[in-house]
Amino acid sequence: MTAVRHRGSSKSRQATTSTGRLGRLVLFVTGLVGALAFGPIAWGIVTGAGAGGGAASAFASAPPGTYAVVGRTEGPVDVIGVVRADQPGNVIEVARVPHLDGFTTTGSVDGRGRYVALVAVDDGTPLEPVASLVLVDLQRGSVERLLAGIEPSQVPLWKNDSSGVVVTRARLDGGRQVVDVLEVALDGAVRLRWTQDALGVYPVGWDGGRVLTVAIDARGSTLQVEGQDVVHLSGGFTRDWALSPDGKALAFVEVTPGAGAGYSARVVRLDGEPAVTAQALTAGTAAALGAAWTPAGTAAFGQVPVGRAAASGAGAASAQALGRVGFDVPLAYSPDGSTLAVVHWDGTGLGMPGAPTLELVRGGDRAAVPGYRGFFGWARR
Repeated sequence: MTAVRHRGSSKSRQATTSTGRLGRLVLFVTGLVGALAFGPIAWGIVTGAGAGGGAASAFASAPPGTYAVVGRTEGPVDVIGVVRADQPGNVIEVARVPHLDGFTTTGSVDGRGRYVALVAVDDGTPLEPVASLVLVDLQRGSVERLLAGIEPSQVPLWKNDSSGVVVTRARLDGGRQVVDVLEVALDGAVRLRWTQDALGVYPVGWDGGRVLTVAIDARGSTLQVEGQDVVHLSGGFTRDWALSPDGKALAFVEVTPGAGAGYSARVVRLDGEPAVTAQALTAGTAAALGAAWTPAGTAAFGQVPVGRAAASGAGAASAQALGRVGFDVPLAYSPDGSTLAVVHWDGTGLGMPGAPTLELVRGGDRAAVPGYRGFFGWARR
């Protein structure tokens, strides 16, 4: 097995854990209470799976096609694999990445389908986890840690030319929490793009060469460009942000916290056109969870029954088989739009979600990726 290579300097454990403590705690109390109201669903979707690091990659000699980049957790290691969209039962292991036991990694695939940028928890404690940015080369099967001391459970945003990613780091400055938005090159070079006061900052896309983020602070959720307000999304917590292929609209789920937590599908325009709100198909009986865009620019949301009754039909984004028990949370369409990756839950709703399975939906057919629950994106050979 190839050893994990390390780059960049690590912060002291005391500094990194104390800087992230306030933001994570406040976010949990204020916003994530609603998002985590159904426990196992939120954990499965938020954490995904991930990582690799080992022998030479078998992906380099795999047949041409469109591949899903997937992950599974084996204790203190996450396994990265690739699987062709039309052969979901044949997973090719690429690499392995170590992390603290009890955690899984989040990540994303670059636009060229060569690399996976992962965020792996490898320091701290279960209550105060600290993550590192890890780069996996799908062609070589290599694993390299580029930067330590970043926020866990974030999804790195790749630059359009695949030369690096944008991630965030929370820290304390004079008793208040600030968030650094960092650009990390493939060689490990780090550039600070900006710093702002916030509970959390989440990169979601690009406006030319400018970074689009969702900032969560005392005002709620706001879409920003390079830290400057663009559109106020909500007075509360939002999640599952997805920028449209043309960069002119943002799909997301608005969370209403409390005992009667609600999850509403939303779409806002960023080009001056009137805002569009995507409502659940059956008001009061379904919640939205997960957002994905078709290549043609249609926003798709999962439809999750609120009560114990199963969904009565296919949701707006759901690719659910009629008569099949359970519901889908959409993750991402393949570049050609032929395949949708979903997390399928075999329960009957928020009250009884059941167990999750990663599945690939093609037309009227679907198949599970056996043993894998995490999804990082698509790659072509």
